[in-house]
Amino acid sequence: MKYKKSKIKNQELIVFTFLVCVFYFCSFIFDFASALTGDDIINKVDANMTFGTARFEAKMVIHIGDEVREKKMLMYERGKDTGYAEFLSPPRDKGVKYLKLQDNMWMYLPDVDKIIKIAGHMLRQSMMGSDFSYEDALESAKLLDKYTATLITEEGISIPYHEGEKLVERQRRCYVVDLTAKVKNVTYYRRMIWVDKEWMVPLKEDLFAMSGKKLKIMTNGDIKRFGERHYPMYGTVSNLFRQNSYTEFFVADAKFDIKVDPKFFTQAVLTK
Repeated sequence: MKYKKSKIKNQELIVFTFLVCVFYFCSFIFDFASALTGDDIINKVDANMTFGTARFEAKMVIHIGDEVREKKMLMYERGKDTGYAEFLSPPRDKGVKYLKLQDNMWMYLPDVDKIIKIAGHMLRQSMMGSDFSYEDALESAKLLDKYTATLITEEGISIPYHEGEKLVERQRRCYVVDLTAKVKNVTYYRRMIWVDKEWMVPLKEDLFAMSGKKLKIMTNGDIKRFGERHYPMYGTVSNLFRQNSYTEFFVADAKFDIKVDPKFFTQAVLTK
């Protein structure tokens, strides 16, 4: 009798073990089948971060050693390749304006009442003394038009959040996507992007030259929800070729898919 009971228990254990294995195997197959590719992730990032029109009130805070420079601005954007920015302060920068139309950029200098086209070697220069270059500001094409995307792994990273005057960090789970240039005309040959799995917002980006040398590090934080969209209200960029330097970017107010006067996307607005 004891033998029969033991045999039954062994059979139940075998059945239970088999069912557990089947469950995990099916779960693995389902996860594998439903997993996103690198292209899928970057497409979702583009869908979240691209908008019809937008208006931003923002400021750049540039740190160079112990020196801190703060610049406030007003910006209008239309899609990925059209934008207008006007600096409101400090007094020496007030009235400086930028216009981006596809691959072209112009700057208006009020002190000399002159419009300058940003082109050639100027594109690699610092924009308004920050860690951003004009090439960074001009970038408008979809990443998949210029890069091959490969999903490398998933990992958690800390992102910054402002709670009043206090800066805290929160953990977020990310896809890590490697982007390698497939065309010659790119600012950065390789990019490593950490994309929030839930929000589809790039939270960190390492930018590399063709030699493999890391050039810049960008981060995003203060993620805020706007309807179905999530958007970073804070970011940093560090140019690793500038010593003791980094730039913070704060968005005080953001409005998406609003009516914007077309005049902001013409050269005539620069001198008005």
